[in-house]
Amino acid sequence: MRSDLRLLLVLALAACATGCAKAPENVLVDEASRIFARQTSCPADRLQIKHAEMRLPDLVETDEPPAEIAADAGRLSVWKQTRDRELASFQHLTAVDVAGCGSHATYFCWYGHRIHRDHECAPVDLDPSEPHFLDHALKPSAESSVRSRLGLPPAVHTPAPADAAGPIRDSIAAEVRAREREMQQRLDAMAKEIAASAPTPKPARSPHR
Repeated sequence: MRSDLRLLLVLALAACATGCAKAPENVLVDEASRIFARQTSCPADRLQIKHAEMRLPDLVETDEPPAEIAADAGRLSVWKQTRDRELASFQHLTAVDVAGCGSHATYFCWYGHRIHRDHECAPVDLDPSEPHFLDHALKPSAESSVRSRLGLPPAVHTPAPADAAGPIRDSIAAEVRAREREMQQRLDAMAKEIAASAPTPKPARSPHR
């Protein structure tokens, strides 16, 4: 009996060593933190991290199939299945927001296969002007949705400063055009003066006279 219990204990420890080392979300968070720390040379103890599980289909902009596919029910069905399968491949998608050392980044991390522990992380651009994740266009509301799930305040986007050099360039261009016109006028006047002062050629005498 004791040998059986000992065997069960060994098997339980072995199973836990392979599958209970870390919760799935912790593995994804660690991966995002590692990428951020490597890219910013920021120590781990200076990182502020927030994470939350998301559903990619809720964030992705609805695609419209090409006209020739939309007109064919069979092809349209395949197109939708392919798109749904691609979105579903991002299992347990987790948004990870990492800040530290004066930098900030948001990543989407996911499992390719839960059992094999295959996972990946990629930065996501949530700027409302053109939000995207990999080659997926996101809804303009994606930023507010993600920040809300992460418990972050709404983002404040300051408008881009006006191009102060614009008026200066316009002024310089106008001055250049004015000088070009002035120079052309002078050249035209000189050409007229030269033409007026040039002696009129005398007609050639006929050799028969």
